[in-house]
Amino acid sequence: MSAYEVPQPILNSPFREPQEHWHIVEGEDPEKRPGRRPAMYFYRDPKVKPEKEYGTVAGTAIELKLVNRIRTQVKKWRLDGYPGVTRTTSELLQWWQREGRDKRLFFAQLDAVETVIFLAEARADFRQGIDVPQEELSKDKQAQGFAAFRRYACKMATGSGKTTVMGMVAAWSILNKVNDRSDARFSDVVLVVCPNVTIKNRLRELDPEEGEASLYRTRDLVPSHLMPLLTQGRVLVTNWHVFELQSTQTGGISARVTKAGVEVRTKETITIGPKSTTARGTRYLTLDDLYRQAAAGLLTILGEEREQDGALKKVTVESRRYVESDAAFVNRILGREVGGKQNILVMNDEAHHAYRIARDERDEDEEDLFGEVEEADDFFKEATVWVEGLDRIHKHRGINFCLDVSATPYFLGRVGQDTNRPFPWVVSDFGLIDAIESGLVKIPQLAVRDTTGKEIPGYFNIWHWMLPQLSPAERGGKKANPKPEAILKYAHHPIAMLGGLWEKEREDWSVNREDPRPPVFILVCKNTQIAKVLYEWLAEDKAPTGIPPVKIEGFRNKGGQYTIRVDSKVVRESDSGETKNDEVRWMRFTLDTVGRQSWPSDRVGRPIYPEGSRNSPRNSVALILLLGAMSGASSA
Repeated sequence: MSAYEVPQPILNSPFREPQEHWHIVEGEDPEKRPGRRPAMYFYRDPKVKPEKEYGTVAGTAIELKLVNRIRTQVKKWRLDGYPGVTRTTSELLQWWQREGRDKRLFFAQLDAVETVIFLAEARADFRQGIDVPQEELSKDKQAQGFAAFRRYACKMATGSGKTTVMGMVAAWSILNKVNDRSDARFSDVVLVVCPNVTIKNRLRELDPEEGEASLYRTRDLVPSHLMPLLTQGRVLVTNWHVFELQSTQTGGISARVTKAGVEVRTKETITIGPKSTTARGTRYLTLDDLYRQAAAGLLTILGEEREQDGALKKVTVESRRYVESDAAFVNRILGREVGGKQNILVMNDEAHHAYRIARDERDEDEEDLFGEVEEADDFFKEATVWVEGLDRIHKHRGINFCLDVSATPYFLGRVGQDTNRPFPWVVSDFGLIDAIESGLVKIPQLAVRDTTGKEIPGYFNIWHWMLPQLSPAERGGKKANPKPEAILKYAHHPIAMLGGLWEKEREDWSVNREDPRPPVFILVCKNTQIAKVLYEWLAEDKAPTGIPPVKIEGFRNKGGQYTIRVDSKVVRESDSGETKNDEVRWMRFTLDTVGRQSWPSDRVGRPIYPEGSRNSPRNSVALILLLGAMSGASSA
């Protein structure tokens, strides 16, 4: 057993509060300690480079004092019988924890929900001294009439049942509101916001109108006699893309534009190019389109930059566009059925996408963090559109509170001194190690040696292992944007080795498992160029000069589609659910169906198909090539 292993990873029951935990410190033997692990996080300064070869920067353990304070008070409140709660809440808490449940709820789920209920209903003496920080709004936002809304974040490891937690909170809020319309602590309109249409489709079970097919019945969250009351509330599930203000402009770039809605002005730099497009974070216009838009009143040229021969190179402009009003936006999002109801309960699924970012100028290191400029731009756009949409809802209808549910409720990317720190409004914490020790998730298998026999293997993080070996020319200069062929020169051996381990696992599964689905190998690439070369090498047996063939038959697309390359542009388009492009529809269907053997059923038992397809689920995919930031991934 290596120094990185523990003899007994699972210490606790998934249905009870953890009684033990492993205390693990680098350079010391693991120590089994009594009690629940204190809530904390490990902070790594993103600007500090690792000292060790192939290593990572050691994080500094920082206590989550607010979480630990709340955790202590919630436990006292629980042991005292939940003083202060309504009769409806008491009935639900008893229902969720009653003896003899066929589908017992995990402690992680009950802990998160109890924390939310505690903050809303616990008797005042239990909540004394607990103050959850709110987000700070810029002075510009405040001047526009926007105000901060209350946010709570529950950190829950992937696989610990976040969707069930959202269902429990929705049921608690709606049933309490239906029973007492005057109680402002509760809401009967719940808005669930998620990152893409795949998750949106999976979250349809949160709609009480699904009846017996809803999560409230399949997970036994609400007794049958309360379902008619629950359906008096509304649960709306949407993806963040709908929060982008819709244009009311009808004239395009023609000489005459019909102007309606609210005028929005922005300053930007436009590069003159052979075609009008946006690429790598830069907007291009042809000369003809530039002058047409200027003549149409869509932009005003403020400054020019010319080549030595006098040709126009770049222009600084003030662009004008016309979008829907905030009131129209809110009516579109909430719909007619909600009417003018206020005090909305919002739940953000995968909430690490939704927070305020101050980004006046592009950071020079963004491409290193996100892989491509477009990835960085998408990251900032998603965060901005998501939160600004909630701001508009709060301004016009009022947000009761916003529940953020995420395995990683951290500030990602470069957002100043808060980078890599958790949201200050995190109120509960049941992370990955807690989930492992409770047997909720699979135990990760990490590389413990490579072909060199080093104790800390280079293959643990292939990207960090490769970079020092690249020549300056291969590395691609200051931006560290290496050529794909240079990457494969060093990456082909570890990928082939790991792929061989996958092949052996697949063979074992085919003999020892009744489940026909193969294990899925996921390879994360820094950019589209690297992904393309790797795809051709793995799936099409097209190796660059000097690179041996991979010889993993399970990855080759012969007689079927076993390896897929998930292009970031296709994912962006498919996430919004608005495209009609065949390639995008195929990609979305494939991603929706990987590993599925059957479709979920509606309230009368009919299969619920993905939009636009009734084909069988896709069980043959063996390898997925994804794009993503490389600085922290064990990837190539």
